[in-house]
Amino acid sequence: MSELDNRELAQLGLKHIEDAVVALLSRHHDGMTLVEIADALGLRSDLDDESRNTIAAGVLALLVKSGRIVWDQEAGRYRDNPDMI
Repeated sequence: MSELDNRELAQLGLKHIEDAVVALLSRHHDGMTLVEIADALGLRSDLDDESRNTIAAGVLALLVKSGRIVWDQEAGRYRDNPDMI
């Protein structure tokens, strides 16, 4: 597999994870916490407590930055962004 193929494969995997997060949040109108999302999608690792949600946190940060989801600071929950279609 070429380096380009590896990159494309990784980007496709990331896109699938992002789409799964958005789909999950679209079904939970009250939003979800980082841990709830990570548990629901099997994204928690067997690392120590400080690191076990690293993958999920990174994906959620990308989705907030892109506007696909929103972070509700007051509630401490991530929510689907209804303005994004």
